[in-house]
Amino acid sequence: MTKLKRSLGFAAAYAASTGLVVSGTAMVSLGNGFGTGGIAFAIPAFVGLIIITMVAISYGELASMLPGGGMIGEYTLPALGRLLAIVAVLGGYLVLVSADGGTQLLVAGESFESLTGFPATVFSFTLLAVLLILNISGVDIFARVQIPIVFGMMGILAVMGLAGVFGFTGQTPVDNPALNTDWGTLASMGAVAIWLYIGMEFVAPLAEEVKRPWRNIPLAMVTGVFTIFVVDVLFGWGATQYADLSVMAASSIPHVVGATAIFGAAGGFIMTAVTILASFSTGNSYLAAIPRMLYGLANEGLLPRWFARVSRRSRVPWAGMLVTAGCMAAVLLYSTASDGGIDLILNLVSIACTTWLLSYIIAQVDVIVLRRRYPDAKRPFKTPLYPLPQIIGITSCVYLIAFIVPDMEQRLVVWGAAGIIIAAITLFGVIWLKMNRLPLFTPTDLADTQTNIAFRSEDVEEDYGPGQSASVDAGKEYR
Repeated sequence: MTKLKRSLGFAAAYAASTGLVVSGTAMVSLGNGFGTGGIAFAIPAFVGLIIITMVAISYGELASMLPGGGMIGEYTLPALGRLLAIVAVLGGYLVLVSADGGTQLLVAGESFESLTGFPATVFSFTLLAVLLILNISGVDIFARVQIPIVFGMMGILAVMGLAGVFGFTGQTPVDNPALNTDWGTLASMGAVAIWLYIGMEFVAPLAEEVKRPWRNIPLAMVTGVFTIFVVDVLFGWGATQYADLSVMAASSIPHVVGATAIFGAAGGFIMTAVTILASFSTGNSYLAAIPRMLYGLANEGLLPRWFARVSRRSRVPWAGMLVTAGCMAAVLLYSTASDGGIDLILNLVSIACTTWLLSYIIAQVDVIVLRRRYPDAKRPFKTPLYPLPQIIGITSCVYLIAFIVPDMEQRLVVWGAAGIIIAAITLFGVIWLKMNRLPLFTPTDLADTQTNIAFRSEDVEEDYGPGQSASVDAGKEYR
């Protein structure tokens, strides 16, 4: 059996966790949030940080118990059964790729066109092809590309923010109000704020390739979201000192507007380049994480075995990568054909956020159920103050879904689209499980899932100590 290669350290785990978060659409949400709310948007951003930290430590505990590429699917199997495992992966993450992956490429293409005049569509599809080739080449290539890009982007955002806050620019400051909207609208901007961090768990599907996953994965997620909060608030604060907030709020590239206000044309040029890199980083994260979730489900018999195919040369799940790239290409085609601007981007983000938050709820319920069902199971990382983080996280996610966008009419559209998608995925899950004579809601045995992960994982001698290997014995050691 060809196994995934365990070779990634903390730096790669951190880059995987933050690589999706520092994305093109996240920067659009960042600029839109500060443009709409002013510096007061830092309040919902901080609330979003608390919520996402609760979610992150839940994922950390689950990844330490079940360090498999199937991530939320394999966490849910011994907790809530097969049907909800399928819904959690396909509803939360394949929908995400379909709704956000294409728009990321669209944002990159439009940014490149504004910079060079090169056709946006051609650049977007070329970028997707490059990303697919890099990821099929191996997980080490992913790490070498992802680490410098993520650290570079974070550094540029921080420097721009600090320059704006302390006035180290040649631009003239403007007198913007601290609160650029009413408190009710600010309070309803939770979905925009949560999008600044959502995706921090994308390191978890790399658990079979990360060294010491029970340590590096939780640490990467928590460190990542706190870093992002500081950098985002610095940039937003700096931008509100110089930018016309109404222009930022209405723009499809508000972060570029903010950077241009801080540093003039040079700032706009740099931020455009950063946007392209961010979209590259996000696409890289999608093609790294989603195929491994599909690989995990396929190994549990919840998807066609084709998804479990691993390249003998590069040892990556190439079949899932082709499907993931296809989903991104489909939405890119739709976005290009519909000629959508900021409204299309925010609508797609809201739909993806709704189904994604549903997966976050399932993950936190998984923690509670597994604590009760297997109280003595080995948990190398345990949620502090259990079950308070899960209660806060679940309640907050439900609230964010209920108030996903400020306008009620638009909210109904988002709920309707998300509901149709989840219903279709649920129908697929029911049909697939019935065809394969598998129960819908009966949980699997935790020991069986752990043994399956251990059997297919590469040698973990460095992590477990001398004499341990990725075998049934390693599965027993984990339990």
